[in-house]
Amino acid sequence: MSRAAETRARILDAARRVLAEEGLERFTTRRVAELAGVSHGMVHYHFTDKRELALALVVHARLDWVEPLEELVDGPGSAEKRMRAVIAWIAEPATIETMRLHQGLFVLALQDDAVRERLAAEFARWRAPFVTLFGQLAEELGLDGFDSSSVGDAFAVAADGLVQQQSLEPGLPTARVLTRTFEQLVGRPQRRRPSSRR
Repeated sequence: MSRAAETRARILDAARRVLAEEGLERFTTRRVAELAGVSHGMVHYHFTDKRELALALVVHARLDWVEPLEELVDGPGSAEKRMRAVIAWIAEPATIETMRLHQGLFVLALQDDAVRERLAAEFARWRAPFVTLFGQLAEELGLDGFDSSSVGDAFAVAADGLVQQQSLEPGLPTARVLTRTFEQLVGRPQRRRPSSRR
């Protein structure tokens, strides 16, 4: 990695920490420079302003959510096996730092059209693997007329909402809710536990 790329990465890491740990009020190029251990001018050399820094941070944040999802969906095994792996991954509690970063980016997006467009593109990229996976499931299971596009989009939005709620309520049964929803959508029988007789 070149020295310029190293400095840019350090600035992005500092920007992430400021937004996640200190909040929007402290998210300034000056504070990011201070935390990154570089001059204020160096931040502006790599990012012309706070907006450009926020835009880069939106793309950088995909390492937390979009790219791991894409890797699981593109992984080996049947579509059903990959869906169950995706659900298990989604149900792993996100760190508070990650949730604060995403919430901070969302608030920035509501204040700035360019950030909103970039974040909306990331959410579209998040939904796309679910559409792909439900399409593959429909093919594997012979589900004629199955609307994988609408179902995939809806499932992605539900999964994202559950992750947010789980950050507030860690005991939320995210895996169970998503598994049952998935099974109902594709008509897979639920795995039943043997009943115990009294």
